[in-house]
Amino acid sequence: MTEASAARLRDAQGADDRCARALGAVLDALACTRTETTPADVIAAAPRQLCASGVFDRVMFSSVRGSLWSPQALYCRGLDGQVSLELDAVLEDADIALSSPLVEAEVVRRRLPALVNDALGEPRAYAPLVRWMNCRDYVVAPLVAMSTVVGLLHADRMVGAPPVAAMDRDLLRLFAEGVGVAYERALLSQRAEQQRDAVAEVCADAIRALADPGETLALATDFGLAAAAKRAAPQPVCGSDVRESGRMSRLTAREREVLALLASGATNSQLADRLTVAESTVKSHVKHILHKLAVGNRAAAIACYLRETRSDERRPR
Repeated sequence: MTEASAARLRDAQGADDRCARALGAVLDALACTRTETTPADVIAAAPRQLCASGVFDRVMFSSVRGSLWSPQALYCRGLDGQVSLELDAVLEDADIALSSPLVEAEVVRRRLPALVNDALGEPRAYAPLVRWMNCRDYVVAPLVAMSTVVGLLHADRMVGAPPVAAMDRDLLRLFAEGVGVAYERALLSQRAEQQRDAVAEVCADAIRALADPGETLALATDFGLAAAAKRAAPQPVCGSDVRESGRMSRLTAREREVLALLASGATNSQLADRLTVAESTVKSHVKHILHKLAVGNRAAAIACYLRETRSDERRPR
């Protein structure tokens, strides 16, 4: 074997060793991120853990909302190995359009990572960000959860360190995909907990209703509809679709809409999101509904709504 061949072999072996170490570090960072239990905590931990892995010197997370992306957190790793959070006012709360020909727009559209070798000379790079970070090259990958791009991860190394390469792009992609799965799991767990709370609230209302003879009949009516509900879950009915008869006529159109959503099983937070109001406003609506229907709890109000809605459906038009 010639000396040149031996040198190439040593270089290849060295590259393999570096790749193996980097892969192990990224997987460790992902494992730490996956221990978080809420979507917000997963997003907060991801760039910090990746930066602390030592594979990259700087990692930035940006949120993606519609056609805009906005830098949210930038972590830097010092010579002592310590990781610090840094984000300049120039970039904080900046909304950047995901428009062609930006690299980030292509990353979001294709949902694939990208490697930018000459950041200062790349016309598709976002110039203010490149100048502020003084980066020569970087990799960027999308965070995808529930088939939606929820964020971007940018990563690079400081001047003097080896430039990022295709291997780094692939490692970032691996990490971002793992974070997306962790985010989905946390989101589904959060939704399941909200549904459990909603069921517990309805059950508590039902138990309280049993202690009130005046509500027992309404509660029994609600239970009588349970079999039908198993066959076809009740869908929200717009207030305008409910005839203004009986106690329902006492409600405003907005209150009937709120009651319809309550009957579909929506929680206060889901109602607030659907109606684009604060939860306190939802609670106020519910309070007025209970007062106007002369009932003591949500279960009785829902029973009243279902009873009158069923009567309207059977009544000849």
